[in-house]
Amino acid sequence: MAKNTGKNFENEIRKSLHKADDIWWFRIQDTNDVSRFVKQAVAEKQPADFMAVYRSRPVLIECKTTRNLTSFPLYYGKSRSIPKHQITMASMAQKHGALSFIFIRRDEPRNKRAFAVTPEQMDMLYRKKDGKSISWKWFEENAWELKRLATPVRWDIITLLEEYI
Repeated sequence: MAKNTGKNFENEIRKSLHKADDIWWFRIQDTNDVSRFVKQAVAEKQPADFMAVYRSRPVLIECKTTRNLTSFPLYYGKSRSIPKHQITMASMAQKHGALSFIFIRRDEPRNKRAFAVTPEQMDMLYRKKDGKSISWKWFEENAWELKRLATPVRWDIITLLEEYI
């Protein structure tokens, strides 16, 4: 993964949430970002990148991105691309009435695409027999594709939330 690709996607989601009407949100600071300034990290592992509230429903959003044009890698070396605690926390939030999504962006120049999956879908993908990567075709057939909005790049998140509320 290229440096800053993930942060760029998080900034696109931040701009998308900022432009959306009737949604309250905040960015959950990454533990790694906090560690740069504090010798001992006092923060727990973060459950997601964003916490929002839409129509009185809490919403957790985690953002992931890759430049791999054939599939989304489930692992980078031995590390999971989506840490287990994030899927667990998203599932727990849903059990208490929240909505939880993992946004996955295919970062192709001039053809960026983003998909939303639930924690249950992501958990199922990690339990698959091959477990190495998931083809973009799977996302096209099983995930919610976020509509890309005009430049600067933003994404239509409200339509997704309306579908699930």
